[in-house]
Amino acid sequence: MLHNSKIFLVLTMLTLTLAGCNEKQETVLEKNPKTNAAPARAVETYAVQMEPVTQSIRLNGQIEYNPNQVVHYASLVNGIVTKTYFSLGDKVAKGQVLAELRSNELTGLSAQNKTLKSQLNVAERKLSVVESMFSDRIGSEKDLLEAQSEVAILKAEIDKVQSSLSFYNASSEKGIFQIKAPIGGYVVENNISAGTQISGNDSDLFTISNLADVWVTTNVYAVDLPFVQKGMKAVIKSKAYPDEAFDGVVSEISQVFDPNERVLKARILMPNKEMKFKPGLTIEAVIKKQLNDKAIGLPANALIFHNNENYLLIQKPDQTLEPRKVTVDVKDNDRIFIKNGIAAGEKVVIGNQLLLFSEAMNASRK
Repeated sequence: MLHNSKIFLVLTMLTLTLAGCNEKQETVLEKNPKTNAAPARAVETYAVQMEPVTQSIRLNGQIEYNPNQVVHYASLVNGIVTKTYFSLGDKVAKGQVLAELRSNELTGLSAQNKTLKSQLNVAERKLSVVESMFSDRIGSEKDLLEAQSEVAILKAEIDKVQSSLSFYNASSEKGIFQIKAPIGGYVVENNISAGTQISGNDSDLFTISNLADVWVTTNVYAVDLPFVQKGMKAVIKSKAYPDEAFDGVVSEISQVFDPNERVLKARILMPNKEMKFKPGLTIEAVIKKQLNDKAIGLPANALIFHNNENYLLIQKPDQTLEPRKVTVDVKDNDRIFIKNGIAAGEKVVIGNQLLLFSEAMNASRK
C-alpha cells in the first residue's frame, strides 16, 4: 500500500508541473501577439513590375472638323435665298435640297443651256452630212474640220454652263433654283437664311463635314516641346464625358509660334465613330513619353502620405500587411515610379488602403 501511495504522489506532482508550464506558455502568447495580423476582409492588391518610366503632359485644346473631309459651298451667282431647309448641326444626305434661290443669272444660264443644246443638235446633223460627203469624195477636208470644230466648241460651252448649274435644280415656272447638298454629313457652318442676298463674291454659304474623323488642335508651350512629337499617341478627355477616354495620334506640329498666344499648335487626329465630338468642344489631351529608364510602376492612388512621408501598404506572402516607407522617383499623373525599396512581384494594397494602413500602424505599436 505504501508503495502505491508513493507512485500516486509522483504522478500528481508531474501533472501539476505540466499544467503550470502550459499556463506560462499561454501567458507569453498573450503578451506577444502578431503585430500585423492578416485582416479578415478581402484586400485589393496590385502586383508591381518593372516598366519603362513615362512622363506625361496635358495639353488644352478644342475639337475642329477635318478640312480634308469638308465641303465649303460658295455661290457663283447673285440672287436671293427664298427658303432654307436645314439648321446648323443637321445631318444631311447627298443631293438633299438645302435651300431655294431666286436668281436672274441662273435663269439666264438655264436659257443659255437650252439654246446651246439646240445649236448642238443642228451642228451634229451638219457634221453628219459633211462626213457623208467627205466619204463620197464630194466634200473637202476643210469643211469636215470646221464642222467637227463647231460641234466640239458647242459641247465645251454646254459643259461649262452645266458645271455652273451642277448644284442647282431649276423650277422654270417660278425661276427658283434649289441648292442641294454636294456630300452627306453634318452642317458645321451656316451663313444663310430666308431673305439673304447672295453675291458671287460672298464667303461660304454653308459647310458640310462627315465628322468621321475630327481634329484636336492643342496649344504646346515652349517648355513642353520635348514631350510632343509627331506620331505620338494621345488620350483625349472632355468634361462632356468625364468617365471616358478616347485615343488619338499627333499628326502635325506647327513649326512657327503663334504671335498672339506664343504657342505652337499641335494637331491630333481622332476617330469620331460615335459622333460624340462636335467642332468647338474643349478637351484635354494627355501625351506620354517613355524615358530611357525603368523602375517599379504602380497606380499613384496606392501612395499613402503619413507624417510628411510616403508609404505603401505591402501584402506579404503570409497575407499580413506591412507599412513600408518609400521614396518616389518620378510621378506621372496617375502613375508613380520607384527604383528602390520595393521589388517586382510584390503586392501593393490599392483598395481601402488608408483604413488598412491605419490598422496596421496601430497593431505595430502594441
